[in-house]
Amino acid sequence: NLSSQSRPNYDTTTIAPHQRATTMAIELPPPPPPPNGQVLALLAALSNPNPTDHSRHALALQARDDALSSSPEGYGDLCRNFCRVLGCPSPQNIPLSELESFHNSDREMFQRCCGWIPEV
Repeated sequence: NLSSQSRPNYDTTTIAPHQRATTMAIELPPPPPPPNGQVLALLAALSNPNPTDHSRHALALQARDDALSSSPEGYGDLCRNFCRVLGCPSPQNIPLSELESFHNSDREMFQRCCGWIPEV
């Protein structure tokens, strides 16, 4: 049986103000807007594993290079849209007009990525 004299005193009311733990609320920014359909089509073409469709892949590489080198604004827009793809949790968050753009550019990849969404 321990006496009260042998136990350390954990009275938190005697802690100096500079030693008190403080909590800070961190506000996260809102989620990014969804990506546009052109970037979805570009990424789909760049990641298409079909070896017989080399010309489509080469065109996608050229489109990517053109977008990145066209202007600082074009470079920034493409990079922002790449980030938006990463930040988009579901194709259901993408506006119908952008899904239509993706669908019309590459129906096969649209089906792979968004096939569970009714035809647009």
